[in-house]
Order: sequence, then C-alpha cells, then structure tokens
Amino acid sequence: MTIGSKIRYHRVRKNLTQEELAKGVLSVSYLSKIENNQINASQEILDLLCNRLGIENIEQSNEIMKQALQNWNKALLRSDIEESKRLRKILQTTISDADEFSILTGYQILLIRFHLLMNNLDEASRLITDIHHYYKDLSDQLKFYYRKFTGNYYYATKKYDNAIEHFKEAEHLFMIARIPQQEEKADLFYRISLALVQLRKHTTAIIYSEKSLDLYQSLYHNKRCAEVHLLLGVCYRRTHNIDEALFHYEWANEISKTNRYTLLRGNVEQNLGYLKSTKGLTDEAIVHYLTSLGFKNEHNESKLSTLVTLVKEYYKLNQFDEMNKWLKEGFLIATKTQYPAKYYQLKIYEYLANGFSEEFEQFMVQEALPYFEKHGNPHHIAQFSKFLGQYYQEIRKYKYAAHYLTKANAAYENILGD
Repeated sequence: MTIGSKIRYHRVRKNLTQEELAKGVLSVSYLSKIENNQINASQEILDLLCNRLGIENIEQSNEIMKQALQNWNKALLRSDIEESKRLRKILQTTISDADEFSILTGYQILLIRFHLLMNNLDEASRLITDIHHYYKDLSDQLKFYYRKFTGNYYYATKKYDNAIEHFKEAEHLFMIARIPQQEEKADLFYRISLALVQLRKHTTAIIYSEKSLDLYQSLYHNKRCAEVHLLLGVCYRRTHNIDEALFHYEWANEISKTNRYTLLRGNVEQNLGYLKSTKGLTDEAIVHYLTSLGFKNEHNESKLSTLVTLVKEYYKLNQFDEMNKWLKEGFLIATKTQYPAKYYQLKIYEYLANGFSEEFEQFMVQEALPYFEKHGNPHHIAQFSKFLGQYYQEIRKYKYAAHYLTKANAAYENILGD
C-alpha cells in the first residue's frame, strides 16, 4: 500500500472527511492529490497528518508492527505466558493502525497460538474457522503458521491424525516459504513427533525427534533438548530397545538436574518407573514413582498420572491398603468431567481393590470401556477388557467372559502390530 493510500485508509477508519483532516495543515485539493498518489508530500506534512490521525510515522508504522508481531511470536514459541500476555496487550492498542493485510491476518493467526497457550480451545477453533475462509489469499509464510497452529489445536483436542495432516503440510510450506527461524522448524518436528507417538508410530517419531534434537542442540535450547531426549526414551522403551531408552532418559535427567527443570525431572523419574515396571521390577518402579511425585506438587495433571501408576504397581503386589491410600489422593484431583481418563482408571482399580460387584459390571460396560474405545487407547482397552472378562469368569458367565477376553486379545494384537 502506498503512502497516499495509507493516509486515505486511516482517514476513512477515523470517519474523517478530507476537509477535517486537511484543516490547518494543507488544502483539501493537495490532500486529495496525496491520497491519490499524484504527489509526494514532505515529511513535515506527513508528520502533521499522522499526528491528526493518531498514528505513528506512516512510513515506519508497519515495520514497527511487524517487529512487534515477531517479538510476540517468539514469546509464544517459548511458551512464555507472562511475556505473551504483556506483548498481546500492547498489540491490542496498536493493531487497529495496521493497514496491511499480512499484518492484520498475521495478528489473527498468532492469536490462535496465544489462545492455545492459554488453553482457550473454543476461541482458537473460532479463529481457525474464520481464517480458513481466506486461506488461499495468505502468503506461504502465513499459510505455514496457520497450518502449524491448526495442527497444534488438533493435537490439543486429541485428534492426532488431523494434527499430522496439518503438520505435514506445514513442513512442506516451511521449505517453500524459506522461513529462516530454525527454532520454529525444530518445534514443528517436535510437535510431529508427539503426534506420531500418540498414534504409536514410534519408528517415524524417532526420525523426527532426532531431527528436532539436532536443531535444538545447535540452538543451545537445553529445556527442549531434555524434552526431546525424554520423548526418544519413550519411543525406544515402547519398541523394546531398553539400552537406547536408558541412554536418553539419563540425558534428560542430567539436563533437568543441571538446569533445575523440576517438572521435567518428575517426568523422567516417572518414565524410569515405567521402564522398571515393564521389566517386572515393581519395587524399583515404585521408588521412581514416589520420587517423581516429589517434583510434581504444583502440577495436578502430571501428578495424577504418577498416582495412577502407583496404584497399578501396588495392585501387582496385592497391597490393597497402599492402593487405597493412593486412590484417595487421586480422587482429590480427578473427576469424571476433569481428567476423565484418569478418573475411569482410578475407579476401576478401586473396584479391584475392594472386590467385584454388580456395580462394577455396569460401570465397565456402560461407562469405562465405551470411553476408552471412543478415545482409541488399545492398552486400556486390552487391560480393562481382560479385567471384565475375568470378572465374568468368576461369576460363571462364560459367554460374556469369552467376548471380553477376545476383545482384550485383539487389542493386544493391535499393540504388537504397532
């Protein structure tokens, strides 16, 4: 947009006539020539017009705005909540002065990332829908960010296949648009890895995790390096490569200790517990889980994951008093509406700790198993179908027992196939 067009744009937005803007500054005919790009105004005239319009220097304002958006995006990329809020507040007061499509739409696209960081999923969804209407008009760079943030949204709403679809398109656009920010690329690879792990595509997840780790190491981004090491540990554990899993867990633990990443240390300890548990070392697993809890006092969701694993380990040992102790702790956090997956798991183990009942059958058939089938977790379907099949065996309902044990076997085969 030329300078004259920008003058006209801001005048119309302020509901000013040419006479009102020109009064005491220049003639209406001279202003008309400026707005129609028939004449180049002096800097003095431009400054007076900008002052009356209440905007920064017309030649510099867009560049200032672009830099402000870059600073905001950097804070969002680093998940710096307070800085993101502060910069958004500043932008809210100045974005109305923008007169370039790329700036206005860039702000709207970054708002998606902001609302995802704030966990305002409904608002993020609304923006995604609105921007989709003019997606074809976006530059390749803005298309990249739109696709990436849409992938982030689908990951947050547990629609992992949809997330991968948008992430892969973002990966393609990153190359086309020649985006220079390597941290953005590293973050994209990390997000792809996370979604692939949820889909149990661990071999491909390892490839993207390694790419991400290489980039983060070159950027000296220690926290994200630790997070990627942890993710690689999970991938190698699930593919039964225990030595590689331990290697990455140890790196994640070392970086976390050195940099005092408390929650991350807790997550490393929890994953070491998983590793010990899969090897049948239940007592050692419990030690890691208890250590993990010590790092998670201020993080309810992560703390809840550890409480569930503790309950499971004590069930293996038939230590029902300990089970009930940690079940009570879990139910202080988990409800059916908040953290439903953890609530259903805790509820199932509560029945197991205190004996089967007719309520157990109704709960499993009508609530728990339908929930896990809907959300597609084969491990939970296998484990809990097996529990229900064993219950039916005990009460001699062999037809039902066979049905749920077959369902459990099919889920186990699905896991092995992954």
